[in-house]
Amino acid sequence: MQENNFQNLQIFESAILNECCDLISQRAKEITGEDIYLVGSVSKILNGDFTEEYKIKDIDFIVSMAGFQKLIRNKDLLFPEARTIEQRPERLIIYLNSFAIEIWNYLERNTDKQKKFFKNKIPYLCQLEQNKKLNTY
Repeated sequence: MQENNFQNLQIFESAILNECCDLISQRAKEITGEDIYLVGSVSKILNGDFTEEYKIKDIDFIVSMAGFQKLIRNKDLLFPEARTIEQRPERLIIYLNSFAIEIWNYLERNTDKQKKFFKNKIPYLCQLEQNKKLNTY
């Protein structure tokens, strides 16, 4: 089942960017069998930590270490419409015409994040409150 959560919720002003995020989310799930989570400045906006006026430089997602390895092996299937996909040890960078989308490898340093869902549709990670700990991904 194809869900167009970014498009339906109009997360970004750009319809093309919403469509790209839906495609990447869907294809990553097909390849890895798991959801990818928004992180970085977009997740901070969704969580209310940054205002909506904050200028987003790129869109960051995160996936488990095992999922990241599957994406690396199948990166050509992930987003063939991209200008190019750059592979680095900690992330894949998908270059679009005027934007970049990064998919990060979930590492131990990210255990200070808590899973949430924006409007029960879009998974994202945000900073844990200071007195809480989360030990699972």
